[in-house]
Amino acid sequence: MLTLLVSGIASVLFSSVLQAYQLKAFPYQILLLAFATTVGHLLVVRASKLNTLKFSNAFMISVTLKLFIYILFMLIYLWIDHSQVIIFAVSFLILYLIYTLFEVSEILKFLKNNS
Repeated sequence: MLTLLVSGIASVLFSSVLQAYQLKAFPYQILLLAFATTVGHLLVVRASKLNTLKFSNAFMISVTLKLFIYILFMLIYLWIDHSQVIIFAVSFLILYLIYTLFEVSEILKFLKNNS
């Protein structure tokens, strides 16, 4: 649902107010962040059902792996197309914050409901 909402809002903004800043990589940014957030969340939830230590480890591993994947994605994209560096970085940062806040709030809700 979050991905559909973000995509819809971005489509409206990029077709009107931000038309000059439209980014070819934006759909890939959304897909990467949505996929990584979903996989990370599922791993953390599965680990939390085992025990607290596994939850902590899974959460830290999830965050670390996602950051490495994000950095790798950014470096590869910017190596291929460095014409829109600032737009790419700003849009990625905004999406990262949206998905990170969503993931943390969902994990906190899950932990609160299952404790």
